[in-house]
Amino acid sequence: MSLIYKMTNEQTNMSSIDVLLNTQLNTLNQLKSLLDKELDAVKNRNGSVLVEMSKDKEKLLVAIQQNDQQISSHPEAVNIEKSDTQNSVKSSITELLEECQTQNEVIYLTAKQNEVVIEQVKQLLIGGSKNTTYDAYGQKRSGPSLTKGIKA
Repeated sequence: MSLIYKMTNEQTNMSSIDVLLNTQLNTLNQLKSLLDKELDAVKNRNGSVLVEMSKDKEKLLVAIQQNDQQISSHPEAVNIEKSDTQNSVKSSITELLEECQTQNEVIYLTAKQNEVVIEQVKQLLIGGSKNTTYDAYGQKRSGPSLTKGIKA
């Protein structure tokens, strides 16, 4: 009787760790999809979409963290490597997590590049040290060269 209880209990723990692993994999897939959309929004400079996505992204990150804590504290977590199926799901989770981290870095760099381009255009339009020129007498001149001499 005790052996049957023990086997049933182990099967329950194993199936619950499977559920946790699959939940984590699904949540990371949702995050990856969201990051793909976020990159498009950054490229298109769609601020309102980015604000909405940041809320969804935060919820997914909290869920991922909670799932991770549940998996690591699960009594069968130490046996994941012993199961080919669980080990495969764990590897998929790790790979997907790395993809999400890389995608997040790409989004950051794209946003940063957009910021630099906007600043360059702003400097070109309003003038500044990057628009310094010299006249025929060697005198330094600064200012908005695009609007110089235009009367509208």
